[in-house]
Amino acid sequence: MRHIRMRLRLHIITHVPDTVCIGIAALFFCLSCGDPQVKVTNTSYEPRIVIAGLLMPDHPVNEIHIARNFRLDQDLRSMPLLLPDAVAVIIDEATGERFPLTFSPVDSGPFPDFDTSYFAYQGNGDLTIRHGARYTLEVSAEVEGQELFARATTTVPEPGFRIADLSHDRFHYRERGPDDEVIAPHLTIQRSSGTDFYLLTAVPLTPSADSFIYDNPFTDEDAADLDLNDFNDQFEWIQNTPPEPGQSSMQIFWRDVWFYGRHEITVYAADANYASFLQTFDEVQEEDGNFHEPVFSIEGDGIGYFGSAIPDTVYVEILRD
Repeated sequence: MRHIRMRLRLHIITHVPDTVCIGIAALFFCLSCGDPQVKVTNTSYEPRIVIAGLLMPDHPVNEIHIARNFRLDQDLRSMPLLLPDAVAVIIDEATGERFPLTFSPVDSGPFPDFDTSYFAYQGNGDLTIRHGARYTLEVSAEVEGQELFARATTTVPEPGFRIADLSHDRFHYRERGPDDEVIAPHLTIQRSSGTDFYLLTAVPLTPSADSFIYDNPFTDEDAADLDLNDFNDQFEWIQNTPPEPGQSSMQIFWRDVWFYGRHEITVYAADANYASFLQTFDEVQEEDGNFHEPVFSIEGDGIGYFGSAIPDTVYVEILRD
């Protein structure tokens, strides 16, 4: 199994009328809450447990993020968002065995780092995430004097998924072919039985102001106004692929490449929970202006996602002219 660097960062959590906005990155996502002229109040606010976590076969359970939501008028400088005292457990549905998770902050200050603090299983290696198996996460916590409980179950994708082929591992930026058409890197994946959603992430390994591709056709912002952190994590997906084993093609679009140098390209065969969240987390406003929540697949007092995926990784180098 290749080494996988997961980026599960929760940046903003807020509950607003008829929608929940969660900023994430596993991948690195930014959720917009609609037209900025819409007046938003706290009338429908209810405390919630926020969950972001993936299980991966043969990987340790070590990045389950658990936090809380907050009111729009909340002063976050004096309110910790993490829930270090939450009680979290992973249940193997095949055996009924329960595996308690432990809060693992990156520091011991009053406000542990939100990006890198998480719950993890710290047992003796007796929790093994298996292909095709079902696992449940249960979390209980006190938020604003209320006892909250959330529960979610994921079925890990079946074995068989892998990246079967990569067209090239070195490209000039927006390289052109003999017909002068721009060539985009693409890869071939071997599908997992029963899985019809595959997520591709493109992460630069050495992002910097020197390696940023300023002369790109996808932004007209002045270089001085750019926040390079906005371009570190890019993603695409394919969905509704045939559910039986076979091969599918995925393209690395140039709009996802913002730096010269090596990029880590990871594809995830995603379970139904993770897929439904990704398909809906940034589609919360209907054409008539009404808001709705993304699909969370979490029972009880929880929002966010708890799913599973099989990852595989290749590397692509983007060359300067």
